[in-house]
Order: sequence, then structure tokens, then C-alpha cells
Amino acid sequence: MAKKRGTIVIVHGAWVGGWRWRVVADELIKRGHRVFTPTLTGLGERVHLSSRAVNLSMHGLDVANVIKYERLENILLLGHSYGGMVVSVAAELVPQGIIQSILYMDAFFPEDGECLNDLVPGEPHVPADPTDYLVPPPRKNLVGFNAHMDADSRSVYEELRTPQSVFCFSEKPRLTGARERIPQKTYVLATGYKNDTFTKFAQKLRQRPGWRVEEMPYTHDIHFVAMTEAADMIESAIP
Repeated sequence: MAKKRGTIVIVHGAWVGGWRWRVVADELIKRGHRVFTPTLTGLGERVHLSSRAVNLSMHGLDVANVIKYERLENILLLGHSYGGMVVSVAAELVPQGIIQSILYMDAFFPEDGECLNDLVPGEPHVPADPTDYLVPPPRKNLVGFNAHMDADSRSVYEELRTPQSVFCFSEKPRLTGARERIPQKTYVLATGYKNDTFTKFAQKLRQRPGWRVEEMPYTHDIHFVAMTEAADMIESAIP
């Protein structure tokens, strides 16, 4: 248990929404923390707002505005998977000193000018129809990412995932180093699957001063397969 009450903002990954973090959020709230799990524009319960205007910059602003309008201070900002792109942008928009800790949980870690499609191994995320802007969620058997799911869990997961704007994956962010000025910085790597996507970020950050790199022996959706352990790790990064 953490000794102090934290304020935590959790940013979900691609094709899902804040709903994907509900179980861990409820656990953290039960432990006494304030937890915000905003759904990014065009996804989840905000799918009706999808348009060609939706991009990585808009998602960064989604998160920065939650912090602004909820008047949050001394926060832990967490990004999972695609959420790592978003928190990197949000850190540029939030006044220095408000984000005291940032946590990338098996997440993309872009440098200045690197879009997600520059970082993902294999084929980039693009629409099936080149005249469209929406990228459908992968339907192939993602053995490593979510091998933990039983048939019922997978059915719900597939039902609730939504297509996402390609501009979330192709926009190249302008990063000036704001996240490096955050006092506490943590990267968590999931090692319970063949992790070709995120291992390179952990390796890089092990060599970068000021970063703590941890490993968890689970598949990509750590918060789903290991809720208690995920909550414990999040608590360890509370400023």
C-alpha cells in the first residue's frame, strides 16, 4: 500500500477507451487514490466524435484538458501502449511542475518527430480502404498481446473495440523534452510474451539518466491479466 494518496491519470491504448482500465482504477480508488481514466476523442463512448480531425495532437489535448479543468496537481501520468504517444504530447502541454511522475506501461516511447508508425515493427497501421481514414482494430489472433483472454473476455473486448483515425498513428509529434524534466520517470516492460514492440524502449531507457525501468512477467494488457500487480506498480510511481 502506498503511504500517500495519489492523483493518477491513466491514458488507454489504441482502439479501446477508459473502460479498459476500469478494474484497476476501481482497485486504486479503493486504496484511497484519485483516478481519472479519460477516453480519447473518437474512441469508446466518444466514438460518435470520430472524424478526420482526430489525431495525436487532439488526444494529447484531451489529456491536458482533463488535468486543466479538473485542476489536478502533483499527478502521476500513465500511458499504456498507444497511450505512451499521448502522454508524451500531453507533457508538452501541461505547465511544468504539475506532472510529478510519468509512467510508460508497455508503451510506445517516441522521440521528437517519431510517429507510432515509425516505431511499430512490421506493417504500419493504415486504413484497409485508402480513401478512408479509419484503421480497424487488428482481428488476428494476437497470441502475445492478449493470450490471457478466455473466450468470453475476448468476445467483450472485440465487441467494444472501435476503429481509430490513422492520423493518431501517422502524426509526428513535436517534443521538446518536457517529459525529461518530470522528476520521476518509469518504464515498465511486459516480459510474458515475445515483446518485439516495446523491448527496445526499455533497453534505451536503461541507459538514460533519471529513468527507472521495471519488468513484469505478463502479457501486454498487464492491467487485465494482473490487476493487483499492476495497481502495486502504479502505486510505486506515485510522487
